Amino acid sequence: MIVRYGTEADLPALGVVELSAATLFVGTHMAWAVGQTSAPEHFHPALSQNKLWIAEDGGMPVGFLRAERLGNSFYIDEISVSASHQRRGIGRSLMQAALTEAAARRFRAASLTTDRTIPWNAPYYVQMGFRVLAADQTPPVLARRLAPQRNPARRCVMWRDLR
Repeated sequence: MIVRYGTEADLPALGVVELSAATLFVGTHMAWAVGQTSAPEHFHPALSQNKLWIAEDGGMPVGFLRAERLGNSFYIDEISVSASHQRRGIGRSLMQAALTEAAARRFRAASLTTDRTIPWNAPYYVQMGFRVLAADQTPPVLARRLAPQRNPARRCVMWRDLR
C-alpha cells in the first residue's frame, strides 16, 4: 500500500471507496450516509491544490483524504477507506501524510468535524492527537461549517496543533 497525491484518473474510483466505507454506518443513526457518494468534480478543488491523498493497493485506490484551508486551519473534509481495507492503518497513513504536508505548509493546526456519539469516530481522531473543541473554543469559520451538518448536536469540531 502506498499513499500519494491524487490524480484526475483516481476520481472515478473515489465514489466506490465512499460507498464501501459508508457500510460501516449501517445500523447507526448515520445510516443516511450509506449509498451516498461525491461526484468526481467535487474533488477538483482539493486535487488542484494538492490536498487530495490516495491510498493505493494493487494499483487501485482503497482510501482517500480530502482537505482544504478553512480559516487558519488545515481542514480534513473527508477521510474514507474501503470496508475491505479498514483496520489496517490506512486511514492513519493518509492522516499522517496530510498532517506532515500541512505542517510543511506552515498551517498552525488541523481541524475536522465528526460524530461524537459513534464509538469509533471521535476516539479514533483522539488517538491521532486531535481534541474536541468546546463551543466557546471553536473558531467562527469552523462553527459555521458545523452548523448545517446533519444533527449538529451529535457533531463536534476536533483540533490538532501542528506547531
